[in-house]
Amino acid sequence: MAEARTMTRAEEVAEVLRDEILRGQYRAGERLPSERELASRFQTNRGAVREAVKKLEQLGIAAVHPGGARVVPIEEATLDVIGPLLNLNSLPDVELIDQITEVMGAMMVMAARHAVERASEDEIAQARAIVGRLKYPGDDEADRIQARMELARFFMSVSQNLVLRLIANSLRMQFVGRIKETMSPTRMPSGYAELLEQLDGALEAKDPRAAGEAMQSLFNLTRESMLKTLRAAYMSAAAGG
Repeated sequence: MAEARTMTRAEEVAEVLRDEILRGQYRAGERLPSERELASRFQTNRGAVREAVKKLEQLGIAAVHPGGARVVPIEEATLDVIGPLLNLNSLPDVELIDQITEVMGAMMVMAARHAVERASEDEIAQARAIVGRLKYPGDDEADRIQARMELARFFMSVSQNLVLRLIANSLRMQFVGRIKETMSPTRMPSGYAELLEQLDGALEAKDPRAAGEAMQSLFNLTRESMLKTLRAAYMSAAAGG
């Protein structure tokens, strides 16, 4: 098993400043403290501070101008801030989770439609086999989760849309692990099995529109279940449970 990599001093400084920016401790357009001030605060050298600020630039949450680095509006940041935003608190922000799942659902609908249009008979059979694992999961929750991820990756791959796949990869890497840490396994939502039957029928008929509609309904159901569970976790935490 590989040992965990030790963070450099520049990475440590960047992480602290990143979270402070994301928490709103520095407003958009506001100048960050000077290199000398930051070096003094973090008890490090100015080279490490300079490297840390570059990392903030790469995230799109800071920009270096004459006179120092200034905070950039969060709306102009890169997708890489999603993970840090999810990790700001012990429980991820409900509204952010809602927005992420909405976008992921829209991408999956697009991927499913394109995939069904372009899939070979063998690829359709592979997709239906994965759907079958979702329809009859038994007691193995881990296999159901794995099958969901396989189906998503399958549609993305067969869709042949590189940009769609890259965006989905970025969101999945930052989102899936955080949700697994936060939420306990849940039962299949009511109506999920029927929607899987619709998806299977759409695959068998090679009907892109029907496949997209089934995927949208499946994602909506999963999204509602996820948000319900997350809100319950917030209520439990607020009650001290």
